Amino acid sequence: MDNRLVLVKCVTLLYRESLVTTKSENSADLIRSILETIRLPEVVVNYNKEKDILTALKKIVLEMVENPIDFEYEKTNLLQTLKGICVDDSSTYDLFIQGIDTELSEASLKRTIVNIRKTLHNHFREKKVEEILTKSTNDFRFKRDSIRNVHTWISELCSQLEPFQIGAVGKDPAIVSEVDIANTSQTAIVFEEIKNMENGTSLLKTGWQEFNRMLQGGFRRGEEIMVGALQHKYKTGWTLSLFSQIAMYNKPMMIDISKKPLLLRISFEDDLTNNFKFLYEYLRNHEKRDNPDTYNPEASTDKDEIAAYIKQRLQVTGYEIKFMRVNPSEWTYMHVCNKITELEAEGYEIHLLMLDYLAMLPTTGCTIGPSGTDMRDMYRRIRNFCSPRKITIITPHQLSTEAKQLIRDGRQNFVKEVEGKGYLAGCKQLDQELDLELYIHIEKFQGTYYLTVQRGKHRGVAVLEDEYKYFALPFPKKGPILEDIGRANSAVRKLGGAPIGSGGEETPFWEFGNNTI
Repeated sequence: MDNRLVLVKCVTLLYRESLVTTKSENSADLIRSILETIRLPEVVVNYNKEKDILTALKKIVLEMVENPIDFEYEKTNLLQTLKGICVDDSSTYDLFIQGIDTELSEASLKRTIVNIRKTLHNHFREKKVEEILTKSTNDFRFKRDSIRNVHTWISELCSQLEPFQIGAVGKDPAIVSEVDIANTSQTAIVFEEIKNMENGTSLLKTGWQEFNRMLQGGFRRGEEIMVGALQHKYKTGWTLSLFSQIAMYNKPMMIDISKKPLLLRISFEDDLTNNFKFLYEYLRNHEKRDNPDTYNPEASTDKDEIAAYIKQRLQVTGYEIKFMRVNPSEWTYMHVCNKITELEAEGYEIHLLMLDYLAMLPTTGCTIGPSGTDMRDMYRRIRNFCSPRKITIITPHQLSTEAKQLIRDGRQNFVKEVEGKGYLAGCKQLDQELDLELYIHIEKFQGTYYLTVQRGKHRGVAVLEDEYKYFALPFPKKGPILEDIGRANSAVRKLGGAPIGSGGEETPFWEFGNNTI
């Protein structure tokens, strides 16, 4: 679009927005961004004074964007100013007359504003794509020696272009859901989802009764959950335990019954051999817990037997299971999204994505700004990609050195001290992007080790009493912490205290919290 036409539309838009009866916003930020893309001609040709006209029009637009939202323009005065600028360019002035002088109804005014906004927004997107491609082409052609890895360079280019992939036609992929209440079938689908939430059938239940109480039934589909802890404080063991519990205690509730339900775990740190060793010992300890003397983990060495056993235990409810080990230096968040898309194309419906752990990925392609901005943006992008697909994300995250200082200072109740206070490595405001934040830590009391668990924010759930936002699980003398579904509640409220429950009875979902969803 010609620069003069762009500036005409900017002036027209700001003027038309000032005429709206109820003013809550305008397009000043969009127009400021567009002005940065307008380059004035360096060489003035002939008598049309193109550079002078563009410079004057750009100055007018800059003055208009600085005006407050409730500023009222005097049309005659504005047109006189524009005519003075366009004295030798009658065609441009005619465009101003068409855009400003015509009287419009409120409805027509709003439609005009929306249409101009879309036009300018698309123009801005195209100019940014042009800038990215021009720079990348020049770098590849003339600065080839500076590109150390072509695959990484291509990945970074794709990441920069990713925000501009939305087409100009068809359904807007940013719209996650839409309901017309005149269409009763659409409304019925929403209430079916509410029903599934209330009766717990769409939740991902864990193997610990007290944890399910804390979660008010279990993990919601589409949530992004962070498990914060210091180094070597059972993050991998805890999340691997949760992974196996979700597989064993939840029957897949499908959105598309033609798909295959999948639980996916991607490790950016530990080898799969370590993960499978833990899983095998965890599952065997659980199976032999009533007769521990009959199980010797060191005696089980047959790899085929181990593989068949893990497959049989984890697929008992019908879930497909996939584990991946990825070098984080070679991936970005885009690769995670691409892998999900690839699996969906293969016929899978992913219910759980466990990333161990997301913060290890480089933030290539994410928004750059003050410290931690790129990390927040990466978490946001992964959530925005997975949430519409109802994919639950669970990822451990390292706590900061400030949190470690609390240990040195001898502070008690560590998980309660760090909850909600931004003690997160790489970004203190990361919790703002999460649906659920959890904190775990290993404490020793009177010779017994405990895993303490504290819940932070949990977006979109009922109010929960503070006493249910904390519990601790004692470690056995050897082996991992085992689940207590179908048994006495093994959690404690106070280190050294008696277990919370007995008799193996579980609290019904609808009794969690002060009220229901």
